[in-house]
Amino acid sequence: MLWHCGRHAVELGVQSVMVGIANATPDSFSDGGRPRGPDDALELLDEGALIVDVGGESTRPGFEAVSAEEEAARVGPVVRGVLARRPKSIVSVDTSKASVARVALELGASVVNDIWGLQRDTAIADLAARFSAGLILMRNGRDGLKDGCILDRIKQSWQRSVDIALQMGVAESAIVLDPGIGFGTTREEDLEILRGLAELRKFGFPVMLGASRKRITAQPLGLETHERGSTTVATTVAGVAAGIELFRVHDVAENLRAARLADLVFRGGHGHE
Repeated sequence: MLWHCGRHAVELGVQSVMVGIANATPDSFSDGGRPRGPDDALELLDEGALIVDVGGESTRPGFEAVSAEEEAARVGPVVRGVLARRPKSIVSVDTSKASVARVALELGASVVNDIWGLQRDTAIADLAARFSAGLILMRNGRDGLKDGCILDRIKQSWQRSVDIALQMGVAESAIVLDPGIGFGTTREEDLEILRGLAELRKFGFPVMLGASRKRITAQPLGLETHERGSTTVATTVAGVAAGIELFRVHDVAENLRAARLADLVFRGGHGHE
């Protein structure tokens, strides 16, 4: 399976793909209030991330929204800095604003990661189609869907997002889906998502799991954010076992090591000696 994003074609399903998190924000829940810059993003690539995901607005519970101008001012220098030094890198922009996505795509980003799955700003789909960019469409638990179990609600929301994308000219091969762990979900719902990953994978599109350092990884021991590295790795291994292709993580090296062994066990991949 190939995921087409800009000038890149990423092979999925043979080896797990790490998406490194570069939060260019002063209020991320996981980065101690220090915005990540180009050097941090390049370090993620050095650790083995195939894609670096640059965000300019925190999405933690209780976050304060920022203007599109401020978000673009945070994201732009990181995208520019990475691609100036590593022009063949795959850079994703984590935004739900079309104007911010446009800035990043014009600077050379290849993917838009939208936590609202096009259901807040459909113009992102038009941009993705025009730039042939990859799209990561997340189901956001703040979308108001109440009927059915959590897996059914995710599928309903995914269908809405996919329909918007396809209607706006986005190719099916450009789409990756995210179940949205930790976004308007309870602890039990997050557990149900993790248990139901194999079912969600049957929806028909590649899936990215973004559980890194989130509230569910504090369970059952009540771990602090800085203690959640090993439990994040546990979610990654569970994802590989369920057939999930991409993993959005803070700690790339640790998750990649675990994923490579899990790839050998569950995918029959070749791994690296």
